[in-house]
Amino acid sequence: MAKRIEKKVPFRRSCFEEALELRNTSIRKLGNVTNGIGWSEKTIRRGLEENKISPILLDEIAKRLDVDPDYLSGRYHEEVERCSDTTVKNIWLHNLKAKKYPYLLVQQRDRSDGKFLYDRYLENILVIHKISLNQFNELPLDKQKSMQVELESAICQVLLGYFEKDACGSDTYPEIYHLQSDIEDYDPDFVDPPEEFFEEMMNEDNAK
Repeated sequence: MAKRIEKKVPFRRSCFEEALELRNTSIRKLGNVTNGIGWSEKTIRRGLEENKISPILLDEIAKRLDVDPDYLSGRYHEEVERCSDTTVKNIWLHNLKAKKYPYLLVQQRDRSDGKFLYDRYLENILVIHKISLNQFNELPLDKQKSMQVELESAICQVLLGYFEKDACGSDTYPEIYHLQSDIEDYDPDFVDPPEEFFEEMMNEDNAK
């Protein structure tokens, strides 16, 4: 069976060099046999020359530099450059900085189902402290909600004591409390309206 050739992805030199400067490192250090990322300096430079790179290598570089691989690929810049309004485009380009796009964004995309992520988060907290998920599920719904709110409030207070900024460089407060607010507002009996409901509303707005 023929070996499958992996399709390369875009690799934007300016974004990569900005990330290198941000992390005070170099291509030579990334390609170091002992402490590098496991890919040679020559391979990385070839990717820069071709403006294309293996997606696996791009991810390894992104992890080491703590930058979203989509940023290194130039995806965000390409989206902004398609903007027809020159003033808006220049403002967006000015604000596009590697430090605002940490690798954390990849981890969030890989766990796009927020409910799944939270369920695992809650379960891990319980299990670490020798409390089973079944014990939690046996609590009345009001007790479950109360416990989650108190737990999240305590966690947020601790985090705020140590981190004024989040991984994207934004103020940790008040966004850090968004999960607590979601828990407080959660209604297990709420059912999302059918898609036809939103389509009808859009049609009414367009008719005005």
